[in-house]
Amino acid sequence: MALRTLASKKTLSLALGGARPLAAAARGVTTVALPDLSYDFGALEPAISGEIMRLHHQKHHATYVANYNKALEQLDAAIAKGDASAVVQLQGAIKFNGGGHVNHSIFWKNLKPISEGGGEPPHGKLGWAIDEDFGSFEALVKKMNAEGAALQGSGWVWLALDKEAKKLSVETTANQDPLVTKGASLVPLLGIDVWEHAYYLHTRMLGLIT
Repeated sequence: MALRTLASKKTLSLALGGARPLAAAARGVTTVALPDLSYDFGALEPAISGEIMRLHHQKHHATYVANYNKALEQLDAAIAKGDASAVVQLQGAIKFNGGGHVNHSIFWKNLKPISEGGGEPPHGKLGWAIDEDFGSFEALVKKMNAEGAALQGSGWVWLALDKEAKKLSVETTANQDPLVTKGASLVPLLGIDVWEHAYYLHTRMLGLIT
């Protein structure tokens, strides 16, 4: 699916949207929950099938949430025991699954049905910034598609605001690494999931990366 179909007129913040903190029973570990979507699974058809949305949200994102919470509880137990080896070993699971939760929480908010204004090119300040930094919206679409096609394996393509440089940039991250791993000054405005699970049931989704 083309970037034009995905993009909402509104930009995103780093907030996790519908994530709801929960208190785990043991030792008061603060965990996260799968955020609700603000639209039905089938609301983005024909661009994205309802079945893709259901599996992506309730299977894949839910798995990141469950594994992240499990890793946090294991980390808490390892710290309580003073088990430094276990603490170090858990960092990979926390980064991968926590990143998956952060990235997908942003991703769902990038999507909006046409009936609610989805699919419209950015206007106002964001539209002007795109024209200034990339030449045109069409040039940005072409660049993001090219970056996605060139990404080795799985990962994400981002439209980011660089707060230090005061300009927009296109960035890629591997696996489920969140954009913050590329620099603390980068704010995600739009994320495109290049993982196969985002499109494997629907060949039209290959428009995301080609």
